[in-house]
Amino acid sequence: MSTDGDSAPPQGTTRVVGAQTISRAFAVLRLFRDRGTDLGVGQVAKDLGLNLSTVHRIVRALVAEGYLAQNEESERYYLGTGALLLGQAAHRNFGLDVVYPVIQNLAAQTGESVNLGVLADNAAIVVERIESAQPLRFTQPPGTRVVLHASSMGKALLAFNDEVRKRTLQGVSELPALTPKTLTNVNDLEADLEVIRARGWSIDDEESTLGVRCVGAAVRDASGNARAAIAVQAPAVRVPDARFDELGPEVVRAAKEISTLLPPGHSF
Repeated sequence: MSTDGDSAPPQGTTRVVGAQTISRAFAVLRLFRDRGTDLGVGQVAKDLGLNLSTVHRIVRALVAEGYLAQNEESERYYLGTGALLLGQAAHRNFGLDVVYPVIQNLAAQTGESVNLGVLADNAAIVVERIESAQPLRFTQPPGTRVVLHASSMGKALLAFNDEVRKRTLQGVSELPALTPKTLTNVNDLEADLEVIRARGWSIDDEESTLGVRCVGAAVRDASGNARAAIAVQAPAVRVPDARFDELGPEVVRAAKEISTLLPPGHSF
């Protein structure tokens, strides 16, 4: 059962005062971010498994600080200007305003959608996307979590980040299958990563979504380590095998350009 306050920490341990409340406030904000729609207090409480009184207090505090606002007609809540300004600041600090023209140019050159993703624990999160102007396209909005072993961005990150590769694959023999084409055997994936390191770019051959093919490349820092990647994404009907060799070098060039634009010491 949920409790409203912070419980006492076990003897011999320490806890930051108010940590549980802060954690719950972030959970509320993440819910609004992920749902992308107005939410009522009851829905928030149900989705997060919290008491109504707890959610009321958190929501009132977030409204007071400008991170949530209320629709006066529906009485539901939505992300406020405080969240918008915080997102804009993060966008600048990540250097996304600088790298946006690069991925925009890549999208124009290829005629396909382009994603920029950053490493987040055991996944890549899409933080910037240029949609293809073509009517047949696959939508993957910012905020989407992408599985590492079954995506071109993820495999580029695994290939050029030893720490993440070991954390993801060490002690594992089989990986979850997203489609019949997913590389689930770790030895097969390791062999694919070796090829990626040799040529510089990765392929998602309908491994995460049937009917979608992608080509990715790692955005590497001065030491060669990757914490971000970009990918061109298109319906499989527009990416025959021969087009992989055409798209690969273009994606690598864009990834290298992004690396040169980031301030020294900058890390996603």
